[in-house]
Amino acid sequence: MTDRWITDDIPSQRFPYYTRANADEVGPDPFSPLGWSLGWKQGCIPGVAKGFVDWGACRWSELREDSPEVFGNWGGYFYNQLSLPRVSGARTPGGSAEMTDRAYFGDHPGVPPYVPHPDDDAPDLGERILKKITWVLTTDGYPEMDEESERAREFHNGRPDLSSYSDAELVQRGRDAAPMIADAWFPYCLCCFASGIVSGTLTALCEAIGRGDAALALLAAVGNVESADASFRMWDLSRSIAGSPELTAAFDAGVDDVLDRLRASGSADATAWVAGFDELIRECGHRGPNEWDMRPHSWETMPSYPLGMIDRLRHQDDQRSPHAAAEKAATERVRLTAELTEATAGDPDVQAQLLGAIRAAGVWFPLRERGKNTCIREIHEAKLAFMELGRRMTERGVIADPQRIFMLLDSEIDAFLENPLSFTATIDEREATFLELHDLVPPYIVFAGEPIPPISEWPRRGANDKNAISAAVGEVLQGGAGAPGIVTGRARVVLDPADPGDLDPTDIMVVHTTDPSWTPLFLSVGGVVCNVGAVASHAAIVCRELGVPCAVSVVDATLRIPDGATISVDGTTGSVTVVSLV
Repeated sequence: MTDRWITDDIPSQRFPYYTRANADEVGPDPFSPLGWSLGWKQGCIPGVAKGFVDWGACRWSELREDSPEVFGNWGGYFYNQLSLPRVSGARTPGGSAEMTDRAYFGDHPGVPPYVPHPDDDAPDLGERILKKITWVLTTDGYPEMDEESERAREFHNGRPDLSSYSDAELVQRGRDAAPMIADAWFPYCLCCFASGIVSGTLTALCEAIGRGDAALALLAAVGNVESADASFRMWDLSRSIAGSPELTAAFDAGVDDVLDRLRASGSADATAWVAGFDELIRECGHRGPNEWDMRPHSWETMPSYPLGMIDRLRHQDDQRSPHAAAEKAATERVRLTAELTEATAGDPDVQAQLLGAIRAAGVWFPLRERGKNTCIREIHEAKLAFMELGRRMTERGVIADPQRIFMLLDSEIDAFLENPLSFTATIDEREATFLELHDLVPPYIVFAGEPIPPISEWPRRGANDKNAISAAVGEVLQGGAGAPGIVTGRARVVLDPADPGDLDPTDIMVVHTTDPSWTPLFLSVGGVVCNVGAVASHAAIVCRELGVPCAVSVVDATLRIPDGATISVDGTTGSVTVVSLV
């Protein structure tokens, strides 16, 4: 095993701390060399740097010019910047570094305390941040994010026949996505800042009037959350199967070749269902496990992923309809808004602030998920171009399988096209190392003031699992609020959305973290528990839209909750109680 990986960064001296806290939602597995060097170094990172500066979190002069240190990568693993968001919190009038930790990293232990830097005090940036916060809490929309979303959709809809492209044209198509990703990440970064501000403001206002219990429900059913769209579409497709003897028989026979069988059928039910599935892929095919990287398969390149999820959903009871859950949550949101409006009638200023925060939640949480959807759609278009190149190189005997094309750095692609066979041995060596990296546990914290442990010394996944102490009957694991509701059911520990095991509709899925590829599974279970996350995390936002109780930041839940145990989850308080063991 190597001691360093080819995408390893150099830690920042100005912003020296990086963390894996809340990073698994972006990168649970190592990023491929091409995915990081093209999609992130040239796309995501420049866009985020621009967003941080525009918000007022930092100045351009505080960032490295050649490689802004807004994120990090060691051993292929994605790291969040810890120091920079803290500085932003410290520079925010009325804010603090500790408040930033709670908003972005939850209550996860092991995060070092904030140590002020002499340059952290910047009143002019504080004024800029305050203006941004005022804008966030008063605006009715953010056209820049909508424009980037539409631009990504046009890029997707205008996709050429990639099989007709030359090798060089495929590479250019993939590279064309990088500046688009950067342009999309700029407004998306501001949406992330804004959603954190809104959730924190709304929670503080509700607690100030003695109604802290209402905050989570007011963040639910905001509507138009693009990351939840796939779940609604899959649900509708699953109901079509449940209502058709022909479709039911087709899925009972297995999902491996069900699309081929349905296309060949020609019946009205089969034709309509296939058309609906094709529409799902057109709109949501860019989603998939570890979707922020270019290498992993998406729903479009591996339809068995969404087909398997739909197959599970067809067994769910009609009462779990996300449409009904969203309507119920929206009704409760309206009721609570009216109730709190009346309760604050004697204090017009507080009332105005509360109503403004409620309205802002309806603006920014959908925009945050739209921004994520936009960036991933553009990453997916680059993915498809390079996968086609990888397919050709596999046919020519240059590489063993198409995915190995992603073992190249972007800086190596041109030389690769000139002499592909000269890279075969290098690609094979990197592939072997890359697969080993998946079995390692990266350091939780990277600090510029301390040596980063050599990769060869990182522990293997599961090495310390045997030391975890299982929760006892009656024990309460306290996490954070994710999505309101109380549910009791069988715990099912799921580590891979592509292999969720025998989930039943009343089970509670216990996971380390989730990305949008998990969301249809939320409808297959009664509740969700996440090791990491916060109220503005993906799992929490989508669970609120789907009406699924969710607790986040339940530390080591996947290790401490035995698979098969009966647990009770209170998504409003974030508590998980062990009712009984197997």
